[in-house]
Amino acid sequence: MHVYLHHENAWQLLIATILSAQCTDERVNMVTKDLFQKYTSLEDFANADLEELEQDIHSTGFYKNKAKNIIACAKRLITEFNGEVPK
Repeated sequence: MHVYLHHENAWQLLIATILSAQCTDERVNMVTKDLFQKYTSLEDFANADLEELEQDIHSTGFYKNKAKNIIACAKRLITEFNGEVPK
C-alpha cells in the first residue's frame, strides 16, 4: 500500500493523518512541509502553543479540533507509549 502523505516516521504519519480529515492529501503535504520543520519532535507538538498550532494548520480546515487533538495525541504518546506510535 502506498501512502500519499509525506512523512519520515510513524508519528509524522499519525499527525498528517489527523490533518487529513476533510482535507486533501495535497493540502496536508503543503502544510506538513513547514510544520515538520518547525515542530521536529513529539515533544515540540506536546508543548506547542494551541493558538500558534491552530494558525500553523489553519488551511487544513477544522483547525481548532485538529490542533487540540494533535497536542493531546503527542502528550499521550510520550506519557503512555514512551514516545512511540503503537503498532
